[in-house]
Amino acid sequence: MFIFGKIKTYIIGALAVALPIIYIFGRLRGASHEKNKVLQDDLQAQQKATDFYKNMAEHETESLTDRKSITERLRSNGL
Repeated sequence: MFIFGKIKTYIIGALAVALPIIYIFGRLRGASHEKNKVLQDDLQAQQKATDFYKNMAEHETESLTDRKSITERLRSNGL
């Protein structure tokens, strides 16, 4: 029984040493994952803004000189 008790003690000691290290690596990986998620969200928001401004530029090329053209534009495209 003496040998099994020592082996059990070594296994418990190894797990006690490895557990904080595993925890730290998990925290670092989770932080980098969250950082990537935030960067992807920012990139997506930037792309939406770019698309919005492109669409606005296309609509700005149309001339709005009189009331009739403004009314037709609002009825076809909305605000």
